[in-house]
Amino acid sequence: MKSSIAVLGMLCAALAACSPPVVERATDLPESGKAALAERLYAENCASCHDGGINGAPTREALEGRSQAQVLASMNGGIMQAQSAALSAIDRIVLSEYLGKGQSSREATGPRCEGALRFSGSPLWNRWGNSKANTRFQTRENAGLDESDVERLELAWAFGFPGAQRARSQPAVTKEALFTGSQSGHVYALNPQTGCIWWSYDARAEVRNAPVIATGSDGTPETLYFGDVDAVVHAVDPRTGKERWSRSLRDHPDGTITGSIAWHEGTLFVPMSSLEVVSAYDDQYACCTFRGGITALDADSGEQKWRWYSVDKPEIVGKTRAGVNILAPSGAPVWSTPAIDEKRGLLYVGTGENYSSPANGNSDAIVALSLASGSLRWVSQTIAGDAWNASCGRDPKANCPEEDGPDFDFGAGPILVELPSGKDMILAGQKSGEVFGMDPDNKGRIVWRERAGMGGFNGGIHWGMASDGKTLWVPIADTPGNRFTVGPARPGIHAFEAATGRKLWSRIEKPTCEEPGYACQTALSAPLTAIPSVVFAGAHNGKLLAYSAHDGRVLWMQETNKAFTTVNGVEARGGSIDSAGVVVAGGMVFVNSGYDKFGEIGGNVLLAYRPRGETN
Repeated sequence: MKSSIAVLGMLCAALAACSPPVVERATDLPESGKAALAERLYAENCASCHDGGINGAPTREALEGRSQAQVLASMNGGIMQAQSAALSAIDRIVLSEYLGKGQSSREATGPRCEGALRFSGSPLWNRWGNSKANTRFQTRENAGLDESDVERLELAWAFGFPGAQRARSQPAVTKEALFTGSQSGHVYALNPQTGCIWWSYDARAEVRNAPVIATGSDGTPETLYFGDVDAVVHAVDPRTGKERWSRSLRDHPDGTITGSIAWHEGTLFVPMSSLEVVSAYDDQYACCTFRGGITALDADSGEQKWRWYSVDKPEIVGKTRAGVNILAPSGAPVWSTPAIDEKRGLLYVGTGENYSSPANGNSDAIVALSLASGSLRWVSQTIAGDAWNASCGRDPKANCPEEDGPDFDFGAGPILVELPSGKDMILAGQKSGEVFGMDPDNKGRIVWRERAGMGGFNGGIHWGMASDGKTLWVPIADTPGNRFTVGPARPGIHAFEAATGRKLWSRIEKPTCEEPGYACQTALSAPLTAIPSVVFAGAHNGKLLAYSAHDGRVLWMQETNKAFTTVNGVEARGGSIDSAGVVVAGGMVFVNSGYDKFGEIGGNVLLAYRPRGETN
């Protein structure tokens, strides 16, 4: 973003001072003047990204669904801090007041649960992948459901997040509590049966990832961990919501935490990603300096144990056509949750594209690191030479690297399974639309490689797959608009034999109407979740689906793209289901609905389903 000197001068005159003001609102300006100034500021500084949906930027409509405080906080110290750095304090206030028309409340209120929260056993669904191996498979015992129950599922309750336009923090669930984050930064502990609130914790920045529960020697929850959009890791008492510690891991202005934290034997493994890929959209930005990777923390204290970088320290390697320095290598962010291999003492990590040229050998790869030291053991790169940033989507595109894509990250967490033969296999899905079986005993050698979809910058395989060790279930988004696609679009769900990659069946979901737009998009971008005989999925158009794990037949479908009456009285509706997957635990099905990035359908609701006729 760029500050307007002329606009600043007008604002200074209106406020009778040009020194940096300490203000929260620009109330001294007449309404008509503020509106004109805000439109001008928006057109000069924001429209090129937010009107065009560049690299996932929320649309203007989505921004207007947020509160003034949320918009201002994002520019002052949050996710848009780097892009807003050149704007004056008054510029930001005017913009936030003009755009932020949504609910002002940040914290959800509602019925409080009675008594004190106590845990009687181990978590029912924990971690992003429901296991250290990221399988996203739930046992019959912990699911509390089987195929015969699915057709009887109906809405039990809905919980609304105030002032939110997306709901993407996949819950962690015990018998007594459900833990989930929100766009406002509040993390909630809810009763899974009723939706009443045990406690809330304010992280002060959006929590996008799935909380992970560390358990004690008796298997009961001991500490709750999660990261926020400002790259801060939080450790919270799961019984009370009281903070134990928090630690910032931001070593770059655009650094953030997107994927969920992996926990193992007293260590947290935190995936590091960034928004510098968007900062590069500005021709005057020196691209790029972010280095993706993993940070390992002591789970008790938050102290750093080690940090592995996916690229070496960037150096100046040239200049753009605009005369700005090019720095490389850069990027190779880690968007997803690592898988833990206890047997081999390894951590399996999926990386994304480089941001600048030249691309390096660690991008678009599955990487194995030592759990103890973070030392690199091996790299299995599937696409070489992938360098891309948001500048490639504009004209002129001074910061676009010469490779110009294809932007085929491993955005889905790698899966480690034991095959029926007893041999282990790493299963990996890429935004290219390809699926891989890799040998963990032979430095990640590719055993098999199959195509499930045409691929694209939003998938292909976007956020995650599921496997029981015999079958691998793969969701395909295949949204339009990518130059590097192969073959026809195949949005839907596809099944492969985990050992060989042999194709078992496919269920292609055709668009539901002729008009373009996400209301018609049947793309499956969110991660899948499997229980015996059933696979659950969420679609861009808001449909929540249960498929037969054996042949892809639709067993059950619910519409979430609508308004809901909530237990906490917050006005809420669902929208696109993306980023976070379905959770099945304790006889119930939970899903967040609403996702305002890439022009998708915003929403702010957590939905809970149980079989008809069953009560608390």
